[in-house]
Amino acid sequence: MTEYRIDDLARVSGTTTRNIRGYQERGLLPAPLRRGRVAIYTEKHLRNLRAINKLLGSGFTLKHIATFMTNPGARIGDALELNEILDEHWSSTTHPEITREELADRFGSLDDDEVAALLRAGVITETDRNGVYQAVDRRIIGNLARLVRRGMKLSTLADVHERFTGKINEAAEILMTAAHDEVDRRKGPGWLPADDDDVAWAVNLLGMMRRVGTENAHAALDRALDTALDRELFAHKTAVDLREDADPATSSD
Repeated sequence: MTEYRIDDLARVSGTTTRNIRGYQERGLLPAPLRRGRVAIYTEKHLRNLRAINKLLGSGFTLKHIATFMTNPGARIGDALELNEILDEHWSSTTHPEITREELADRFGSLDDDEVAALLRAGVITETDRNGVYQAVDRRIIGNLARLVRRGMKLSTLADVHERFTGKINEAAEILMTAAHDEVDRRKGPGWLPADDDDVAWAVNLLGMMRRVGTENAHAALDRALDTALDRELFAHKTAVDLREDADPATSSD
């Protein structure tokens, strides 16, 4: 692991020692290691500094950067204080067309069963033209393509996506049902807005439920994935340890 004193870190990162100390005070950099009275910085500090420089060069303020770097789950909209427009749809509202040839460029050669799996999973939908589809969200296609390039089977990924989105839809139904029940509790069953103020109130409540639900879902999913990853890593490590224990060639004399 490469180590730096503060002067060296400032030089290789393209900033100043004063900036480094200021970033530490703002919580943008972890505390350095201590070796006696000498502060020792690592590659992690260098990566953070380079990220800060890049964000500053893109026009973000230190306040924005503090939100990004001290709260990894924060949305850009929150950091930029754009909550007033966050009640708008966040999912893609356009569904660009994509041909079978373009799908093959992303995923490699496709057979009919794999196309059918993508259709069944809702990744693409059919159009009235043969070999032309609509992408529900290009980001989903891009994410799946990255996993295919890692060697995963497209049919398996399509099945995982279908089951995963099914669970997400169930969670969304729970949240929106809770919002509907809250409207009934406050206004009475079957209530309908009578004027613009009533509409604004209902939209604000539903939008707030959506925003809170989205943030809580991100946080819960992050925790669940961390737990699942730790479990998988532990299982792999245990398997390796057992194999080494059973292999005389790796045993000590």
